[in-house]
Amino acid sequence: MHVLTKIFIVLVSLLAVLLVPLVVVYSHNENSYKAKYQEAESSALVAREALKVAQLSAGAETSRLQAIIDEMRAASTKLQTDKTAAEVSVRQLESELTRTTTTQSAITGDIAIIKSLLEASQELTNSLVKEVRDLRFTAVALEREKVQLDEHLRDVSSQLEAAEQARRALAEELARLKDEHTKAMTDLGKAIARGYKPDEDVRIGALAPDKTLTAKVIRVERSSGQVLAEIDAGSRDGVKVDWSMTIGTAGNFIANLRIINVDINRSTGIVSLEDPKKGRTVQVGQSAHAVAGQD
Repeated sequence: MHVLTKIFIVLVSLLAVLLVPLVVVYSHNENSYKAKYQEAESSALVAREALKVAQLSAGAETSRLQAIIDEMRAASTKLQTDKTAAEVSVRQLESELTRTTTTQSAITGDIAIIKSLLEASQELTNSLVKEVRDLRFTAVALEREKVQLDEHLRDVSSQLEAAEQARRALAEELARLKDEHTKAMTDLGKAIARGYKPDEDVRIGALAPDKTLTAKVIRVERSSGQVLAEIDAGSRDGVKVDWSMTIGTAGNFIANLRIINVDINRSTGIVSLEDPKKGRTVQVGQSAHAVAGQD
């Protein structure tokens, strides 16, 4: 083979050896540059968008500042107008001050006159205050007396109301007593129909008391030769129908009492062995005694 050919082959081999790294480096650098280019494009796009936003914001801020400037100009114009009006007012006040100074001199003279009048008025006021105080003391005394009279009136009204309540209670009690009397007379009629003889001793067939107690005679009814007595003890005290009790006063025997009707706090019985000739007459206020187990 020719020497030049060999040299050419060697050179070509060397170039191949040298070009391969260069190609590799170029390929790598091309990709890197391409990525950087794309990144730069993205950054530029973001920057353009930010620039647009900044321009819009700057435009809005410029409009706002222009509006503020317009408002301040309007305010300045108004202040200038107010200043002119104030200057006019100051001149008017100065004129008024001059007139007021003149008037003050006249008022000073009037004050001296008014002072003397006030002194006289003060003396009159003191006199009137003293009279008002005296009238107030009198009014307080009258008010106190009125309160006392009102209290007395309330007391009298309360007493009157209590008396009215007592009257109604007495009327109710009277009606109740009348009803009890009617019932007692009915029971007596029934007892007579069963064969009871009023002149016999009421203890015959009577029931022996099962407890000992003492009551007061509160009413005596005499009719048709019979005597009924009412005592202030009833079923709540343990009194029962057919009880045999003894009526007496100051330890002396007066008569016997046989219970024929019992209410809650009242009882009615038939009186026997009463002897008016010997002074043994049943009367209101006498005592009626029951002895347990004794008839």
